[in-house]
Amino acid sequence: MNEIAQKTVLISGGAGSMGQLVSDYISSRNDFIMTAIHDPNYDGQEYKIYKDLTNIEEDIVVEFSPASVINKNIEKLLDSNADLIIGSSGVSAEILSKLKKITDRKIIVIPNFSIGAAYQKLFAASLSENFDSVNITEKHHGKKQDAPSGTAIDLANYLPSELISHEKNGDFYQTNKVNNKNIYSLRDDIFLAEQEVDFENEYESFNLDHKVNDRRAYLYGVKVVLDLYDDLQGFSLGLENLIAKKINI
Repeated sequence: MNEIAQKTVLISGGAGSMGQLVSDYISSRNDFIMTAIHDPNYDGQEYKIYKDLTNIEEDIVVEFSPASVINKNIEKLLDSNADLIIGSSGVSAEILSKLKKITDRKIIVIPNFSIGAAYQKLFAASLSENFDSVNITEKHHGKKQDAPSGTAIDLANYLPSELISHEKNGDFYQTNKVNNKNIYSLRDDIFLAEQEVDFENEYESFNLDHKVNDRRAYLYGVKVVLDLYDDLQGFSLGLENLIAKKINI
């Protein structure tokens, strides 16, 4: 492992939209240095290229590959010595179980790097104690065909199973039920990533509405993780849990 002040970083999925944003952001910091890329679509010469995720020399691997290959990539990364920062909601339960058993390096799994989504999850958990029902409506761009989103599924499973849902009218791309919660999905290019959480009881309602208008919003979450990196040990899951520790709630 690299012993100098700057930690070396390999980004897997580095040619994608988020990979490019994160590589530029890391390059702007003094404590980390971008040195390598793993992505079949990368044809640049600025960084060392890994054709597969073996024999990794970097201190940290930031994994931003698509959900279709994320679990296969992580299987290979299990055998490396690098710390892992995994930015995907597509990590399988089997892979997550394997990651939790790693104790000799840092494993940080962040399904959603949005600060707003993290606070929405924290606030929703608190509100669930005082309302009778909840609905989740997630809205994404037209290229996102899977539904419901991983963020919506994660939130539905995070809330108490006894908290039920009320019905919502509308023309939706899909409607699903997860952990007794209705998740309504919309797909249209007028959205990037949005999520509404609607609570109701007999006398009032409460809405948590979160919108991402630009992918650069996710860099705020990346900053939180990298700022806390030296203080983290072992396995960490969810930006909301890192924020909760930071603000002592």
